Amino acid sequence: MFRKIFESKEIKALRAQVESMPDDPAAHFNLGAAYEKVGRVKDAVREFEETLQHNPKSAEAHYNLALLYEKLNEGEKAILNILKAGNLFSSKNDQVNKVESRGLLRQYYRKFNVKPEDFPQPDLTE
Repeated sequence: MFRKIFESKEIKALRAQVESMPDDPAAHFNLGAAYEKVGRVKDAVREFEETLQHNPKSAEAHYNLALLYEKLNEGEKAILNILKAGNLFSSKNDQVNKVESRGLLRQYYRKFNVKPEDFPQPDLTE
C-alpha cells in the first residue's frame, strides 16, 4: 500500500512556487533548503542541482551540495562542490564563507583519503 509522506505547509508552498516558476533558481534553492531542514537529503540534492542548472555560479548551492554529498558519503562530489563554492565565494569577496569552505575542503580530503594533487581540479569557468 502506498502512503504519501506528510509535508509541511512550508514545503507545500515552496513546491507550488517551483511548479509555477520552474526556471527560478531561488525557488529551487529555497525548496532544497526546506528539504534539507527536514532530513530529505536526496530531495534536497535534486533541488540544489536544479538550482545550479539555472544559476551555475551559486556558491551557496555548491556549498549545500557539498554538505549533502558528504552526508551521503559521496566524497568526489562533496570535494568538487566545496572547491567550486570556495572559489565562487572568493570571487564574490566573501572571505568568511571562503575560509569556511577551505576548512571543509581540508576535512573532506582527510575523510575521503584524497590528496589535493590527486584530485582533478574543477573547471571553475562554468
